[in-house]
Amino acid sequence: MPKEPKHSLAARARVLDAHQQGADWEHVAKHNDIPRATARRIVVSGGPEVKQRGGSRAANIKCTPEIEAALVAYVEENCLLTLEQLKTIVWVDFGVDLSTSLISQKLTGQLHTVKQVRVEPATCNSEVNIQKRKQFALDLLKYSAEGAFIVYYDESNYNLYCKRMQGRALKGKRAIVKLPPSKGKNLQIQCVVSTEVGLLHYETQGGSIKMEENAAIVNAVYDAAKTHPVYQQHFAGKPVVIVLDNAPAHRKTEELVREREDLVLLRLAPYSPMCNPIEGCFSVLKAAIKRFLALSHDAMLSAPRGQMTELHMQLLEQAAEVCMNCMDLRLVNKMALHCAQAVAAAKRGEPMEYGT
Repeated sequence: MPKEPKHSLAARARVLDAHQQGADWEHVAKHNDIPRATARRIVVSGGPEVKQRGGSRAANIKCTPEIEAALVAYVEENCLLTLEQLKTIVWVDFGVDLSTSLISQKLTGQLHTVKQVRVEPATCNSEVNIQKRKQFALDLLKYSAEGAFIVYYDESNYNLYCKRMQGRALKGKRAIVKLPPSKGKNLQIQCVVSTEVGLLHYETQGGSIKMEENAAIVNAVYDAAKTHPVYQQHFAGKPVVIVLDNAPAHRKTEELVREREDLVLLRLAPYSPMCNPIEGCFSVLKAAIKRFLALSHDAMLSAPRGQMTELHMQLLEQAAEVCMNCMDLRLVNKMALHCAQAVAAAKRGEPMEYGT
């Protein structure tokens, strides 16, 4: 930032005016505390302004404001461009050879930083899906206003390679964790949560889930809801609304479950995990399972040959059983409060930020 001139512009102008009017400009300069040499430069230059001294000159600036604006436009159009690629594009478009460090400096100055990339499906915020998401939000809020017993159902899976992505090691050394040579079968966890009771029901299963098995879970969820004390005390006579997504295992669920008058299967709109509180609950559960498995390396590696598959599956089931208590009433309501913002945005027909 340029320094303020030692003598005010008004004082310098008075010296110049005195000279132009034929008065004693040296006397005026003396009474304005302006040195005689400085006053002479003002008179000779014919202007009171202070010219810039030092600093960068326009002729010497390689990254002009136009190039800087173009860099921002490049990364906003394609966030995956590397500094070398940006350097090449600038050379092609402007004929200027910028260093990668200068490009990085300019982008940082424009508040464009490097961060983890999130994938957003191209059809996530299509007009069709926005309308489906809006209809889901309206239906969900309608059932809530009617006092229905709403539960959220989904499944997740993990295996022996479910581990924390960060660890501690000596500086300059890698953080290494030893795991079995094969990650083995996935253990499927099917969970149902409610903002009224927390974790309502869960089951574990090795391998993939078939449509018939999924329908059996839905029937079990209905029975668990109807026999729960909270339902019998506060929701008697109200319908049970099961919110579920459009996973392959959930196809034909309406056809396979037993028909009941007070059972409603409410489908999430496509690409709408941000509207389902159980997604956040699964994230907390997975973190707890990773902590549990971090203490179970000996059990993973010491399983006798011929019994590895069975013992490893037992370890995964034990991890689920021990960690499942983290999905309590407080967590479910916390995630539901977070999802309420997405549901409200869906009701307004706003595009969703995928991955939140």
